[in-house]
Amino acid sequence: MVPTVRVGTELPRLRRPQIPPASRPDELDERTVTPTPITPEVAVAPGDVVHLREQDYQHGSDPLRLRIVCVRLDLSLWYDGQWVWLEGIEMPSPGRAGRFRQVLARVGALPQPQD
Repeated sequence: MVPTVRVGTELPRLRRPQIPPASRPDELDERTVTPTPITPEVAVAPGDVVHLREQDYQHGSDPLRLRIVCVRLDLSLWYDGQWVWLEGIEMPSPGRAGRFRQVLARVGALPQPQD
């Protein structure tokens, strides 16, 4: 059953939540401070083939060989620099190309830059 509303009936108005001010003027308000994003450092470039174990990428059920097309460092800031988005072509066996995949991979499982 749908309730009926008469013409001219005033609907209740939603109120905005009240946010109390900082307790002291010189105190930083944590609601206005933006955290500094952490950009992961990995030595992976387009054309590289990476081997990922099942536990080194999200939503995987088997080890994965991936020929990298793109490394999405811009999206990694949401994962505290611990995970990075990789886009690439799945390589089910040497010399055979599979389907396009986007995977969230553990930074620690990828090659690191040499100092």
